[in-house]
Amino acid sequence: MNLLLSCFALLSVSMVSGFSPSFLQSPPRVGTIALSAIDQTQVGVLRPLGLFDPLDLMKDTEAFERRRTSEIKHGRVAMVAVIGNLAPQLGLTFPGYLSTSENVKFSDVSSEGSFAALTKIPAFGVFQILMFAAIMELWTWKQEKGMAPGDVGGRDWVRYQDEEIKMSKLNKELQNGRLAMLAIFGLMVQEQLSGKGAVEYLMG
Repeated sequence: MNLLLSCFALLSVSMVSGFSPSFLQSPPRVGTIALSAIDQTQVGVLRPLGLFDPLDLMKDTEAFERRRTSEIKHGRVAMVAVIGNLAPQLGLTFPGYLSTSENVKFSDVSSEGSFAALTKIPAFGVFQILMFAAIMELWTWKQEKGMAPGDVGGRDWVRYQDEEIKMSKLNKELQNGRLAMLAIFGLMVQEQLSGKGAVEYLMG
């Protein structure tokens, strides 16, 4: 278990370059590889690896856009998931009832682990969650053609005009999302192996 925590900590430190100062980030270098739209200036291309694509999966620009969109979405969900996993362990939960008809309180769900909590949510509640996600994915936050990957705020959303600030913010979001995907995986594995949440395990 200590080995698992050590590996997770090492990955966390190595992936948190979204918080790193600008001198650690790859400077824009156009023409470093033979790709028209995908090069060292792309969001998420950071030192020390730079552009790392040993299998040439990025040659297909359309496929790259699709994968980048998926990566950003998964990263955003993972960041929320990490908060949702840790907050109840710190005593932060919604008051009242999740379902009055089933007599289920929010505290009943938050007291369980990540996997066990799923069994506490009534079937109709799970259906509502899935429907909400489908509505956001297909309509409200749909990825429109011609918009940058992850840009689902609609035409009226205020965006950064300064390209340097914009690139910095996008890099931080992408890197923090990558870290969150590793983090939520580590938290759930930790729970399954030890039977305790991360906070409970560390405090114990």
